[in-house]
Amino acid sequence: MIRPDRAFARSLLLLFCLLGDAGCATARRNAPLRDLQPCADEFVATRDGWRIGVRRYRPEHPDPGKLPVIMAHGLGLNATFWTITDDHLPGQLAARGYEVFVFDMRGSGENDQLGRFDFVNPMLRQTFIRERGERSWTVDDMVRFDVPAILDHVEKVTGRDQVNWIGHSLGGMLIFPYLELGHDTGRIANFVGMGSTIIQADAPHHDIILANRGLRALALVASPGRMGRPLKYFRLPGMGMIDRFYYTSENVEPRTISRFYGYALEDTGPGALKQLRPYLEYGHMLSADRRIDFAARLGEVKTPTLLVAGDADLLSDVPSTELTFAAIGSSDKTLWRFGRANGNVADYGHCDLVWSRHAPREIFPPLIAWLDERQPGAKPVAVRAAASGVVEH
Repeated sequence: MIRPDRAFARSLLLLFCLLGDAGCATARRNAPLRDLQPCADEFVATRDGWRIGVRRYRPEHPDPGKLPVIMAHGLGLNATFWTITDDHLPGQLAARGYEVFVFDMRGSGENDQLGRFDFVNPMLRQTFIRERGERSWTVDDMVRFDVPAILDHVEKVTGRDQVNWIGHSLGGMLIFPYLELGHDTGRIANFVGMGSTIIQADAPHHDIILANRGLRALALVASPGRMGRPLKYFRLPGMGMIDRFYYTSENVEPRTISRFYGYALEDTGPGALKQLRPYLEYGHMLSADRRIDFAARLGEVKTPTLLVAGDADLLSDVPSTELTFAAIGSSDKTLWRFGRANGNVADYGHCDLVWSRHAPREIFPPLIAWLDERQPGAKPVAVRAAASGVVEH
């Protein structure tokens, strides 16, 4: 019989072994599939000195009539968010002739600031200690530097000066400021926002505000993303209270959840969290200096826009999506919601829109058809597969 104190010691030792395996950068770099590894096919330099990793999906049969697709993940994640399922959206897009680019936004993957802390940060990345110099960046920095950098890169390698932009959560939210502030708005030919709202219908969100504050405090000394990666191996009591903000468990495969914690989870930048606090408190997304109300300027967005909402989404719920949608000034805008009330197999949560076992059949085909219809040289699409449960406006 094992003594309780020895059993506890062994459990603690096992925990530290798991932490060391899942938390370090090398473990993710050596992930068994390219889809799970940091973006490293190409690297892009932003004007403020960040190095951004890009992963590229080339179609076997490219369609010259279709513009490239850029896919942007949300805060606290990396580009592997898009590819932790087997039949993922980038793969379906490539199969339809699109050249697809996913990228790790600043503060995720193996991105870093060039010339700053080059010696210490690679070592810190193997631990749970927060890297140096990565606390102050904001959503405004992503809008001002990351978006133009990736657009320039795609234009350089494809020769196309326009793209289709698909963003999930913050990866879609940041396109509204980009379009409103007049940053070469014509470069975004079509925009798809999945779980992306910049108006909150029921602010303040007290529980999310508390989580925001807690993450900012933790990030002062540690890396929340790497601390969460051991959850790849085991679940802790009470995790359901956190998980529900990401996904609905009955709609997502266990292996997808394991891959999420092991490979897709990253740090939420304290500066970005601080900027988002007014959004959670008052319901409108503001600039970091609080001088610009991006929600109030949605009428300036003229780009063809598709917003995709899930009936079980707790972060970008349907009422918030409807308010954001109504304020958009584009004459070509569409809102879809996915849930049982609309004839879908399940109610979709925030990340279910990408991760659900049903998304490859219920969400991806009509989304791609929506893009197909708006490409400069594409032939008309005769069938809108899996259109049940879609509400258009």
